[in-house]
Amino acid sequence: MIFKILFLLYFAIFSAGCNDTIESPEDDESVDIPMDSIPNPPVNPNPIVDYNLWKIENGKFYLDGEWVFLKIGKPLRDFSSMASVNQLIADLDKLREKYYNTIEINCYWHHFDTDGDGVPDKSLEPLNKLVNAIYEKGMYPCLSVETYSVGGGQIPKGFWAKNPDAYAIDDKGNKVNDTEYGFGTNVVSIFHSGYRAAAHTFIKSLAAGIDTKKILYFETTVEPQYMGSINLCYSENARKEYNEWRKNNNITDKASEMPDSFPISNSFITNDTWNKFRAQFLAKWVNDDAAAYREIAGENAYIAVDYLDAGESDQIRRDGNPVEFLTNLTAANIIQINWTWYFPTNTVNQKAYDNVSKVMKDTGRDWAVTEHMTFNGSDFTKYTNSTLNKILLNTLTQGTRFGWEFVNVGNSTNDNFAIYKDDWSAKRVIKYVDEHWGYWLYKAELIEASEK
Repeated sequence: MIFKILFLLYFAIFSAGCNDTIESPEDDESVDIPMDSIPNPPVNPNPIVDYNLWKIENGKFYLDGEWVFLKIGKPLRDFSSMASVNQLIADLDKLREKYYNTIEINCYWHHFDTDGDGVPDKSLEPLNKLVNAIYEKGMYPCLSVETYSVGGGQIPKGFWAKNPDAYAIDDKGNKVNDTEYGFGTNVVSIFHSGYRAAAHTFIKSLAAGIDTKKILYFETTVEPQYMGSINLCYSENARKEYNEWRKNNNITDKASEMPDSFPISNSFITNDTWNKFRAQFLAKWVNDDAAAYREIAGENAYIAVDYLDAGESDQIRRDGNPVEFLTNLTAANIIQINWTWYFPTNTVNQKAYDNVSKVMKDTGRDWAVTEHMTFNGSDFTKYTNSTLNKILLNTLTQGTRFGWEFVNVGNSTNDNFAIYKDDWSAKRVIKYVDEHWGYWLYKAELIEASEK
């Protein structure tokens, strides 16, 4: 096992009299040995990927009984395009040389389906070809979807023509656009049954078009939330679902009734019963997406879910109640925390990890905890290498043993979100990971051993 080799190498280095501390600005006081003293491991020319040997338990991924720490690359491309797929296949060796052992294929609904009925209008052959190519390279394919319209996803244009009543409505009674993330897309109401049915059809169609046995895990829609800067949703679809939920739960108090007119009062926006419902329905949305995957891939398919926990002031808008949301998230095997680092104060987002830990303890769930976008190409560029070290070390000390995710794994010097330059040389943030991968594997093993 590579961790054991690195651990033995560490002691061999120190028996030769190596310095025990680095004072360089590249590293901070939490680094106990020189990062360069732990070499990167050799790239295995013939790795085993047999899906019969995969297992996720105790927060880790195991291959044939051996713990493997995943380096997950998420390339953002149009996977309905054979040209885009062929280019990525040609670049897989470059990614393997950078120690990526997992490639997550993120499929945007509008790339495949124009009329919005959930049935792809484009061939799934490029997607299937890519899954097979990743697997044949000795890497683990994963499949995720963008079926929401906040933060970069889009609902196919044809869907709106068929479902003009599917818009999310804010507390003023207005249709909502994605102004929070700046994309300006029309935001769909997750309470709209037609939306959820079409999204489930799309998920099942994608899964049916590939060899699902080769998929390590399936991810539900990226960053499931309502929105953080806008109060929603107060549509008639939301009212219908809420009234049904109140009836099923024998809730009759006047204070928690949804108002009949706009604007919606702040007392209702912050009402505990309303936000309990919102949290439970958000979890139902995710659980139902997971069920769509498992209808095709089998009941034992592994499911990853993003958990968006940002500022305390906007958390009620995003998910109603974070603990209620997580408690009702019954379909997940892997929780991908976002944010793990609180950008406004440049500190650990401790409450995110604490909420996940609390629910795991209360429910006894064996979730693998990891991060959504451990690093991406834009959010971390302002930080010094010392802070990058703190961010990565924090994920390990918080309990991450599954792996790290990096976005966008693309080569574009001028694309701020891409983490590599045109020639595939590393930009500064990912360079801090790539050049010290052996060290970080050693660190993961060391922290794990210290907790036993």
